[in-house]
Amino acid sequence: MRLLTFIIALLLLGGAVGPTRGWLIALVVLAGLAAVRWRSWRPFSLRPAFDVRLATFVVAVLLLAGVIEPTRGWLIGLSIAAGIAMVMPRLFSVGPAHEGRWAPTRARVRVAHRRRGSTPYGWDEDGWR
Repeated sequence: MRLLTFIIALLLLGGAVGPTRGWLIALVVLAGLAAVRWRSWRPFSLRPAFDVRLATFVVAVLLLAGVIEPTRGWLIGLSIAAGIAMVMPRLFSVGPAHEGRWAPTRARVRVAHRRRGSTPYGWDEDGWR
C-alpha cells in the first residue's frame, strides 16, 4: 500500500496523471489502508499508525476534499511524506515504540527465569529441571 501511495504521489507530481477526482480517491484509499496497517489475512484487525503514514493520509484527504489546491508545493509535500512513509514509516511517530513486540519479550523473560529455577508466571510443575 505504501509503495502504491508513493507511486501515485510521484505520478501526480510529475504531471503524468492529472489530480482528478478518481486519482485522488485512489490515493486516499491506499493511504488510508496504509495508515490503518490493513492486512489481507486479518481484515478486521486494524492497528492505526500514528506516524508519517497518517500525515500522508491527511494530506490526501485534504486534496480530495478541496481544502487545499493541488499546487506543486502541496504535491511535493505529499510525495515527500509518502516516500518517508514508504521507507521509514516510524521516523516521526507518536505512541508506544514496542508495539507488536510484547510476546517475544515475554518469552525471553520466561526463558531467563526458567534458567534461574523459577518462572514469573507461576510454577509449571517441572521438578526435574
